[in-house]
Amino acid sequence: MARARAVSAPVSEARVNTFLAQVYMLMTVGLAVTGLVSVWVSQQLELLLRISSNPWIAYGLFILQIMLVAALSASVTRISAGAAALMFLLYSALTGITLSSIFLIYSQEQIAQVFWLTAGTFLVTGLFGLLFKRDLSAAGNILFMLLCGWTLAWIFSWFFPYSNFNWALTYVGIALFVGLTAWDTQQIKLLGQQIGSHPAKGGLVVIGALKLYLDFINLFLLILRASRR
Repeated sequence: MARARAVSAPVSEARVNTFLAQVYMLMTVGLAVTGLVSVWVSQQLELLLRISSNPWIAYGLFILQIMLVAALSASVTRISAGAAALMFLLYSALTGITLSSIFLIYSQEQIAQVFWLTAGTFLVTGLFGLLFKRDLSAAGNILFMLLCGWTLAWIFSWFFPYSNFNWALTYVGIALFVGLTAWDTQQIKLLGQQIGSHPAKGGLVVIGALKLYLDFINLFLLILRASRR
């Protein structure tokens, strides 16, 4: 019996590691899709100006992204892992269209520098979440409440786009998404331990990739905004 346990433990750990590798791989593919789409749209000047200047297109894209994330979250336990991955990649492409407008504000060099800075921050924070032994579940409730408050404050700040309050929210948001990245990473590791019994099964990879993708994108945009000051 003791020998059986000794053999089964590494297999379980290897399975979790495989799950984490799949999550990060899918997240990376999603980021690549977003980057390629945004660069392509930025080179289509007429399309870029139409997206940037027409609020109906911007709001339409935003609503479509929200609907897609909601549909994916609601159906991930019922659809196949392949279908869930395709929905995630479609969301990544829509995000690329939305983010293409940053090329009107920032130079390609600045965007590239902030991307690698975000990648380094994300890597260090993710490693902390993976290696930190203490359970961060309690911190998750605090982070969620802070996220709700920060989101409401951010919406309010739209009416005062150049105020110090707006800039303060940018730096608070960076700290918040750094914390969320560490927490989400640890939670995804715990999800990997349930992959055999969880109703989502293969869809867990998509759920994990989506969470980390959103953390990365928000962190990237906030650091990019902070770089203007």
